[in-house]
Amino acid sequence: MLKSMTGFGRGEAPYGDGVVVVEVTTVNSRHLDVTVRGLREYGSLELEVRSRVAEKLARGSAHVNVAVRGAAPAAKSVAADVELARQYVDEFDRLRHALNLKGAFPPEALTTDDRFLAIEEEAADEQALGQSLCAALEEALNRVVEMRGAEGAKLAADIEGKLNRVRAFVGEVEAQAPAVVGAYREKLAARAEELAGSAPLEPGRLEAEVALFAERADISEEIVRSRAHLQAFADALAGEGRVGRRLDFLTIELNREANTMASKAQGAAIASAIIEIKDLLEQVREQVQNIE
Repeated sequence: MLKSMTGFGRGEAPYGDGVVVVEVTTVNSRHLDVTVRGLREYGSLELEVRSRVAEKLARGSAHVNVAVRGAAPAAKSVAADVELARQYVDEFDRLRHALNLKGAFPPEALTTDDRFLAIEEEAADEQALGQSLCAALEEALNRVVEMRGAEGAKLAADIEGKLNRVRAFVGEVEAQAPAVVGAYREKLAARAEELAGSAPLEPGRLEAEVALFAERADISEEIVRSRAHLQAFADALAGEGRVGRRLDFLTIELNREANTMASKAQGAAIASAIIEIKDLLEQVREQVQNIE
């Protein structure tokens, strides 16, 4: 099933007294690019998140936001470096006696310096957090994939409609091609008749010129290739797998064939059909950019 690269998913899982909430937003990108926010202190968990995203998504820019809500705050405790404080006080007393200073050591000097007295926060249970995170992430990613699939189905239907119109215009170009040669022959014959009095054409010269023009204006190969590309495009839309890059390539090739036909078989009707083809292909190209 064709998938878009645009999607959003949200997942929750219990963690302690609260929940872990994961939100995943994806937009189009040539490659898979994952950004994770909310796990700065847990490098190993961030690597796990990136790995699980890569299992679900092949292309796109994925933004993963992680938040822990409602959980009890981490326990805190006060830690004192008694030995360092004792040395500090002893050195102060030695300095005071050496310089004949008066007064006692000010105790507040120890409480304002985190080298002596520090508040420590108990580390979170990384294993429990990881389990909750993975469960929430799985739910969010499943919803992203579901949304990308629904969006992809809409894109496929719209692209298929545009390709059918391209196919019809290619048929018009093919039908108009012989008329281009006929119009050239009439134009050349009229010009030859104008010049017949002063410089009559050699026998067979008119037919030779027309034959040469017909060879230069022949677009049968471009027609065949265009139809082959259109069929390959339709097969990719109906098939399985990640076909975004293939569709992008086929769009470029179809546009190349249209340009070649326009340059070889000139004529008002053909030019009008080619303009329609190129306009439709540009719309398809923009849509293909968002296909995984």
